[in-house]
Amino acid sequence: MSGPVSDSYHGPPNDAPYLPSWCYKYGPRICPCGHHEGFHNDKGECLLAHECQCAGIPPHLITPIENM
Repeated sequence: MSGPVSDSYHGPPNDAPYLPSWCYKYGPRICPCGHHEGFHNDKGECLLAHECQCAGIPPHLITPIENM
């Protein structure tokens, strides 16, 4: 059922991370571009690459699933 709260929420902003930092048990790792790993999609591409010119998060900076 919709109401004032659901009607006013238009979804996350365009610069919101794919995965918020609180989803990481020990905190997210930071990419050389300056954004945490939650801003990178499954292919390692940064959501904000148009701002930071990120070439992709290095594989060794991706948190293992058991630490999520």
